[in-house]
Amino acid sequence: MAETGTREGHHTPNPTSPTNPTNPTNPTSGRRALIVGGGTGLGLAGSLALAARGWRVFLTGRRADRLEQAKALHPAGHCHWSAGDATSPDDVQRVVRECVAALGGLDALVISAGQGGVGSVLQADLADFERVMRASVWPVFLYSQAAVPHFGPQGGAICAIASVTASVPQLERVAYCSAKAAVVGMVRQMALDLAPRRIRVNAISPSLVPTELSMGAIAKAPDPQALLAARIRSHPIGRIGTPEEIGQTVAWLCSDDASWITGQDLVMDGGLSLTAGVPR
Repeated sequence: MAETGTREGHHTPNPTSPTNPTNPTNPTSGRRALIVGGGTGLGLAGSLALAARGWRVFLTGRRADRLEQAKALHPAGHCHWSAGDATSPDDVQRVVRECVAALGGLDALVISAGQGGVGSVLQADLADFERVMRASVWPVFLYSQAAVPHFGPQGGAICAIASVTASVPQLERVAYCSAKAAVVGMVRQMALDLAPRRIRVNAISPSLVPTELSMGAIAKAPDPQALLAARIRSHPIGRIGTPEEIGQTVAWLCSDDASWITGQDLVMDGGLSLTAGVPR
């Protein structure tokens, strides 16, 4: 973002920078974000939170019907979309081109992508491991690679949705835990490489939040209600998270309020990780 009146050690954002042409009183009005996985779940929550702050957003995901439904939830004129496979280099390049054509550039990239997988290292087969790694890790790499050249000299932000399992693993989830740990590692490394471009890169690692993916996994348990109750009890704060809480954090990390934060993994888990060493 452009600056005025700066001196060493002091940051003063310019509210009328080229990324904010529409509303000088709102420092994020008119900024532009590409949301991968924006049709559902945490990606959609992040998109809605950004749009509420005046951002123009471009959604992508595999299902056109969900993207069209998501667009209807946004303020008129603030949302565009294009369906695509986040693990296909050709699709990723096409979606980024369409996004830049629609928005005129980029100020933020949000990636919410992944698939679940069950099994220990002795149970999971290579094909399942590869499926989970590809769905969770490739989108962060491919979309960052394709989108970064379209950020302006003012820089911007990349935010990847990881998982608390990146740092607090679960039993028999070797593929999923490994994939989310890889996302956090990539975020930290890219934060170094992209700092000269003034692009900040961070991860958000939630614990259980009710989404189509998480609730679908719980529904497959022998006793879904008992499992959900147990998962809720595992959080010291006494509840699970909400998509809106994650969305607001996405919007904050993309804003000037987080302009000195990069390379971080923000764990949002209701205190779950604090209990890792507590006997049960």
